[in-house]
Amino acid sequence: MGTIDKNTVTLRCPKCDTSETLTAVEYGSVYGSSGWGDFNESTYFNVSSENGGIGGPQIVSAKCKECNCDALFEREN
Repeated sequence: MGTIDKNTVTLRCPKCDTSETLTAVEYGSVYGSSGWGDFNESTYFNVSSENGGIGGPQIVSAKCKECNCDALFEREN
């Protein structure tokens, strides 16, 4: 099994200026997908995500563990 696709998101706290990149990976082979994994565990943010269907999981909310501020997030292509 290899990686078919990935969903990468960068989180940044506007107050602390802490940033972190999280990635969810879709596994499978040339025969098809075996499904998406969830985002890797965050060190600096409390993250809530939901299954986004064909595009993989999506982050619903993220809060900085240091100051509890809502994180800004940007999905990378």
